[in-house]
Amino acid sequence: MSTQTPKVYSSVLTIEETVAFTKPVVGPREELPLSTDVLIIGGGVVGLTALNLLGALKVNCALVERNLITSDAPKAIAIDDEFIRLLSNLGHEDRVLSSASKPFGIHFKSRKNKPLITVNAFHTLNGFGNRVAISQPVLEKILLENRSKSTGNVRFGVSFISLTQTGAGVMVCLHDDNGHKQTIQAKYVLACDGSNSSVRQMLNITFKGRRIDEPHLVIDLAEFPDQTPASRFFCSPLRPLNSIPGPFGGRRLEFMLKPGDDREWLLQDGGIRWLVDNFSPYSGIELKIIRRAIYGFSERIADKFQVGRVFLLGDAAHVMPPFGGQGLNTGARDVANLCWKIDAVLSESIKPSALESYDAERRPQVSQIVKYSVTIGRLTNINSNLAALLRDRIIQLLYFIPNVRRYLSEMKYMPRPSISQGLLLDRAKDTSGIVGKVFPRLHGLDIEQTHNT
Repeated sequence: MSTQTPKVYSSVLTIEETVAFTKPVVGPREELPLSTDVLIIGGGVVGLTALNLLGALKVNCALVERNLITSDAPKAIAIDDEFIRLLSNLGHEDRVLSSASKPFGIHFKSRKNKPLITVNAFHTLNGFGNRVAISQPVLEKILLENRSKSTGNVRFGVSFISLTQTGAGVMVCLHDDNGHKQTIQAKYVLACDGSNSSVRQMLNITFKGRRIDEPHLVIDLAEFPDQTPASRFFCSPLRPLNSIPGPFGGRRLEFMLKPGDDREWLLQDGGIRWLVDNFSPYSGIELKIIRRAIYGFSERIADKFQVGRVFLLGDAAHVMPPFGGQGLNTGARDVANLCWKIDAVLSESIKPSALESYDAERRPQVSQIVKYSVTIGRLTNINSNLAALLRDRIIQLLYFIPNVRRYLSEMKYMPRPSISQGLLLDRAKDTSGIVGKVFPRLHGLDIEQTHNT
């Protein structure tokens, strides 16, 4: 019987150490090729994950990013077991987990700060915690520094201008921060350039959905005394708050803002102090602030994830509120779904038409995850005392039903990835019920890449 090596998670750091460790770095300025098999536009987590996976598959590619440095903002924080599985396959497991928090659950608190739903941390069949917290700036640096050097060049400070598709590929026009233009011929283009994707706009792809009028102040803190291994939703109608574990002994606080708030003042130390003392269980605790920002949220899904040889991934294809902790993870699933197919097409193992399965396979699950994230936000961000009372009473009554209590406490309400159309075996002949389901990670085997059944 094999034993697994215990996973080592991040150590507690002082604020000075945390700031230094999470500090962004200047991106590479490598020379770009005149042609490549795959051009990745966007050097955030999704684009860098695609670069790493294509590199592992020995696909010739290049990446461009308009910014000069990696991220330096309190963006996404949670990565789930599926994303960790992908990072493990890439050889990054130890580096990532040693910079991440221990696995954590979700604790929903009532308007009176009483337990509503309690989901404790657990390990999935993949052998990893259900989810851990990591600093996005750190994750980007890990992906950038540990990429395959033989894959292709990476150049920061380069912006996308336009593209033209031909039968043989895509001509992409770029310019750098010095105003120099360059054209690259690529067989395929992956647009990982965020929610305001220039590629998506260039292709005239509609980004349907709506803006959610629930802006939040997001604060990353170091050396925080609350080390509860759970994201704690304090669902008070006075001012909803989510308190999320962070790496290095830190924590993230997300306060819902109200229409009459002075946002400029709330971003200052005095405003943050006022929020913490009046609308959280942390009154009087010393605040060692690393980063702060105000974010608005939207729920949107692009009408198309593919136009010819160009594909949208991550926030370029879909955005959602952060309350379900699925933003980065959904983008990672895009990468895992598409990159092996591009490799198979380039090696002539499958026909180019197989790439059309990307939209068909990803869209249903993306739609479910967006709805899930919106629903969590609606339930936790209620600002009416009567509506909050009704929510609390209904959940408390449902908890008396064993099957419902198990359903909630085991987090079975979160949509799990599955495929109902696309590159599938004949479902009519499937007597096992596993076609279209994600196959658990096989421990003890050296598997370079694992696909959906």
